[in-house]
Amino acid sequence: MPARTDTDRRHEVVLRRDVRIPTPEPGVTLSADLFLPDGPGPFPLLVTVLPYRRDVAALNGSPTERWFAERGYASLLVDLLGTGSSDGVQRPPFDPGEADDALDAIRWGAAQEWCTGAVGMWGGSYGAITTLRAAARRPAALRAVIALEGPTDPGHQFVHPGGTRGAFSPLASWSVSTLFNQLLPPVDDFADPDEQARWHRRLTFAPYVLDLFRNGPGSPVWPRRRIDVAAVAVPALCVAGWRDLFVDGAVRAYEELRGTKALIAGPWMHVMPQECPVTPIDFLEIARSWWDRWLLGAGAGEDTPEVRVYAQGARPRWLGFDSWPPESTVRIEDLAGWQRSAPPEPDPATGLQSGLWSTPAGQFGLPMDQHGDDSRSLCHTSPPLSRPWLIAGRPSVTLTRGWPRVSVKLTDVDPAGRSVLISAGLACAGEADGDLTVPLNPTAYEVAAGHRIRVVVAPGDFPRVWPQEPPDGWPEAHTLTLPLADATRGKACPMPEPAEPALADLEEQPAGPAGAEASWEVTEDLLRETVSLRLAGGNRIRPEDVPGGRHTLSVDQELVATAHRLDPAESTVTGRITGTVDTATGAHVVVEVSVTATATTLDARGKVVQDGVSLLDRHWRG
Repeated sequence: MPARTDTDRRHEVVLRRDVRIPTPEPGVTLSADLFLPDGPGPFPLLVTVLPYRRDVAALNGSPTERWFAERGYASLLVDLLGTGSSDGVQRPPFDPGEADDALDAIRWGAAQEWCTGAVGMWGGSYGAITTLRAAARRPAALRAVIALEGPTDPGHQFVHPGGTRGAFSPLASWSVSTLFNQLLPPVDDFADPDEQARWHRRLTFAPYVLDLFRNGPGSPVWPRRRIDVAAVAVPALCVAGWRDLFVDGAVRAYEELRGTKALIAGPWMHVMPQECPVTPIDFLEIARSWWDRWLLGAGAGEDTPEVRVYAQGARPRWLGFDSWPPESTVRIEDLAGWQRSAPPEPDPATGLQSGLWSTPAGQFGLPMDQHGDDSRSLCHTSPPLSRPWLIAGRPSVTLTRGWPRVSVKLTDVDPAGRSVLISAGLACAGEADGDLTVPLNPTAYEVAAGHRIRVVVAPGDFPRVWPQEPPDGWPEAHTLTLPLADATRGKACPMPEPAEPALADLEEQPAGPAGAEASWEVTEDLLRETVSLRLAGGNRIRPEDVPGGRHTLSVDQELVATAHRLDPAESTVTGRITGTVDTATGAHVVVEVSVTATATTLDARGKVVQDGVSLLDRHWRG
């Protein structure tokens, strides 16, 4: 493969909207936006496949696809079957058949005259799922992949964390946003008859949330929706955020890969690494180097550690290792010798001071001081450390079974008593007797000398999972297992900072809680014994580059989770979005969606009104 000679060249970009990609089913095509460098070509191709509406991404300018096209890579952003502008009926969420769409896109793109035949696939969150799932099928043209911040086992890592029914993220935040995308009218060519037909067909589909709710913990559908990461043979770069809800899945993907691989893990939330306000890196340049190496054969001799992780805590810094977890000493601590504290009764509403790591809001939501949640939990606190401990890997805590479900957190307690979240885990004991070992999420965190380590045990973690009436008394936590790495074996490897403004700082931003009018509130009702989380945001997008004229999309969103201490069964999560589209053709469309859930009930509603005429007013119940 020839080496690249124009790495720094900037291309003009030719955008082809709504390119139709054939599928094996006659008359059924996928929709994609194609970003081509304006030059003689041919070019390598980067593919991203999502259920999130390429036409909505276009309102924001599809900045990452444009960025790669400017640097000599064709980029293809594809709607999954039955979503956005693609034909067909949408599959259930996380369905293995979604790989078929990716393979169709890869096969089509590799055969085009503007393509060299070399294809890379990448994506974040859901895009990481479709990327790894497609790579496991080993399409001939696929040469390398990048998977960012996504799960490998959506059932266990997202819908039902630790084997217990999930609450806020799957049944409010994600569900209401995907329902909104489903009902939103076409925002590319509103007047196109084919687009109108697809939109009206989408109005009849069952929303994703019904599948998530009806297939509870233990449903046989979830093992079938795991990704066979070990089947991936092409070089794979895995990217994880220590403060991201999918940190376990992203790191586990790296661990399960059998071929050429690399891992980057930073202190990020559920956001692209170059957009995070905390320790951003120039990720797009790093990604380009990866593509240059595997799609163009350039830069293969670079001396880069296979594993680059950001050590949080006492001395924040980037370290390079040859493997993950790095070579370490397993330290086993007997918690009987640590200071024990606990309130008279467990509190089913603990968890909100963990921030939004499991309730992704984008650019904000780092964990708060854990002292309030700690005071409502069983705690074992170590003596002050005589030397720093670099925790690198997956800690675990072993308890005597006493509760059907246990939440365990590990915190760093400084001399002033502030408690900083290091890692968290959740497990269900089932009916077996004996000990229960709760694995915590992987991390890289250095606890300073003089600080103490705290193991925090609670009956749940709200709003990540539903509150439950805890049994009487407390379980006994007796062992902490820590992987301690030798910091001197890690190679200092500073990561490049973004040289350009973060893409999220561009004038037009997507709507959502992290938008222009974001609000994050935690309130406590002392009379009713409830505690609530409220996230809200609004945005207005008016892009300039719209075929046929200009249109606007205005969105307001509110998400609320309320835990009841006295009657946990009354706890609720709710989400609502109201969106208004004013099209270039003069149409005015209002879309209202809402989802309200308890641990045992679900009510979703969708309304669509165009120019005062109701097109949809429907309830779905779980």
